[in-house]
Amino acid sequence: MSAAPKRRATAIEDDRGLNYTVIGATLSPDVVAFPPSGFRPNTVSHRLGSGAPRFEIASRHLMTWGVMTSAGVDVDEIVAEPARSSARGVGPLFLEDGTPWITPGMTAVLSGSGTPVIDGPIKVVTVLEEPGRVGFVWGSRPGHAVAVERLFLLEHEDDDSVVFTVRSISRPAGGRNPLAAVAQRSAQQKADERFAKALHPSRAA
Repeated sequence: MSAAPKRRATAIEDDRGLNYTVIGATLSPDVVAFPPSGFRPNTVSHRLGSGAPRFEIASRHLMTWGVMTSAGVDVDEIVAEPARSSARGVGPLFLEDGTPWITPGMTAVLSGSGTPVIDGPIKVVTVLEEPGRVGFVWGSRPGHAVAVERLFLLEHEDDDSVVFTVRSISRPAGGRNPLAAVAQRSAQQKADERFAKALHPSRAA
């Protein structure tokens, strides 16, 4: 199966099942300069190469949780919404080998990273599938040690380059804690860099 058709299919969930309320904040680059109160923003971009084949391969890997698994993160307890329309049809959606294709409302549990800014229950709140632009946003659910949202965005730019961007906001789930926030900011930056490199051809083959 090829990567997703290039048609817009964006859905933003409400805040049910999440442990924060600024849903979809990472969709705007402005969030880095103007983050929601109490949240730490971060963004990392990497060039993955160039050309349509590179974009198609990276798209498929991204939308089947490959950015997680290539970063050494386990993705378990994946549950899709029973019926969800998208550019690919109505979810849940799977590849020929049974690999689930990411759709809005899908939930999962991440583990094995060794850092609370990643590990924990999450929900896909937004999916983007349009010409030259594919990605998704996940947000943390109750039980996660951190209130965090991450955007994973793959773009085929006008100069034929393929660029992958990770943009995030996070804060301790229990509220403001200056000491915890300092350690969390460092962990957040390292985690985003780790994800941003995960789709490089040497790792996402």
